Amino acid sequence: MNAIGAGISIALAALGVSFSLAIVYFKTLDSITRQPDLLGSFRVLMFIGFAFIEAIALYALVVSFSIINS
Repeated sequence: MNAIGAGISIALAALGVSFSLAIVYFKTLDSITRQPDLLGSFRVLMFIGFAFIEAIALYALVVSFSIINS
């Protein structure tokens, strides 16, 4: 039963992370098309956002491992 809960938790986290990454990427491309002279700053902010979003997936992975071990 713990394995099912861990699988569901990491699957939902991966789903949320993938949607979040797609939204950030789309909004960054939209911003770049509106203001192409700020490409460098948009790119830096996009990668920082990617890092924070991926951290959520890593936290979910830790939670799923703790569910399995409990």
